[in-house]
Amino acid sequence: MKKFLYLILVFLVACESYDEPATYYFSVKASYPENINDGGAVNDQEIIVRNVQTSREYTAQTNNEGIATFNVRGGNYDILISFQEKHTIDIDGYPTEKTLLFNGSLTGELILDDDITLTLETEYSIENEGFVIKEFYCSGSRTPEDKSYGADKFIEIYNNTDEVLYSDGLCFGVIRHTVSYEPTPWVDENGDLLPRIPLWSFVAIVPGSGEDYPIQPGESFIIALSGLNHRDDPNGNPNSFDLSIAAWEMVVEDGKYVDVPGVPNILMQRLTQGTAMVMDVRGQPVIIFRLPSDDLEVVFTDPDNFMIEPGGSFNCFMVPRAWVIDGVDNLRLDDRGVFKRLPNSIDVGYIQHLGSYQGVSIRRKVKEVINGRTVYVDTNNSANDFLTNQEPTPGVIASE
Repeated sequence: MKKFLYLILVFLVACESYDEPATYYFSVKASYPENINDGGAVNDQEIIVRNVQTSREYTAQTNNEGIATFNVRGGNYDILISFQEKHTIDIDGYPTEKTLLFNGSLTGELILDDDITLTLETEYSIENEGFVIKEFYCSGSRTPEDKSYGADKFIEIYNNTDEVLYSDGLCFGVIRHTVSYEPTPWVDENGDLLPRIPLWSFVAIVPGSGEDYPIQPGESFIIALSGLNHRDDPNGNPNSFDLSIAAWEMVVEDGKYVDVPGVPNILMQRLTQGTAMVMDVRGQPVIIFRLPSDDLEVVFTDPDNFMIEPGGSFNCFMVPRAWVIDGVDNLRLDDRGVFKRLPNSIDVGYIQHLGSYQGVSIRRKVKEVINGRTVYVDTNNSANDFLTNQEPTPGVIASE
């Protein structure tokens, strides 16, 4: 009986000594850009607050003053807003109604006090009615002998419209640099991302004179690192898949991978040293874009289009945001934190996948199917638009 009473006493003391973690009330005030609604409050839109350490998310709607209020435990938080609305904007001097994609974010905000009000300014882009990145696979795979295999990387690009689009001149590039648990050096004096995006390694460019390579509505094409049937070829990996269906492969002269006869070679513009297009298996931010001129020699010999990496030696090709058609901030999964590489106007969020050689891709979500044609989600927010850690499905168009 004495032992039983002692246990009860210990239990009560333990309960009395437990301290609930402190929570704090704070507010986020969201606003439009200055040229939309005079920069006024964004009302009746959802704001997401995500704990950097635990990934726990909180959501709240903005009120008529653009304010959303949260009660969270102390810590560092990423704050996101993403929505779309129709507005009339000026295009080449003409008032034009367009669907605009609004995005805004704050990164790593420390919440350790009550009554903090954070300002969340939004940016917008015009809804992309063209090509989108349908699937991106850079993680690599493992052989039955548990050896790493990285030759099967690819990007799949999809015509998300109801019109024929031409892939001639479309470019694919990888962003420097991918150690995304550290801040990027590509910032201005205020710590903001530069207005141009740094590319290194190579730029892959679809050849053609303008209408040589049509992509029908609801169809896609694949750019493969190597157009091998990786699954069945004796030099491949049985745990991989068939990329002989690719429209293009990224063959480099005197490069790492052999030229597969059945898959055409895409144009490869060298930017830095290397024997293959570099795509980090731990996560690789990428963009697709168009150049302002068909004269590649002029574009790639113009010193104004290049910049030496701050604190480094790589001479990177700098892509203005206006050239970009689509992009995905596919960042490295690391418990030390995350710092974005793409501006909010291209990707307000980010997406991560499992570590090296796990055989997983990121794949865009389906929005709807119209008369048999799949329409993929495209809000310029990869956290919302993509599924992660997917089994790669090159050439497969999902319907749900």
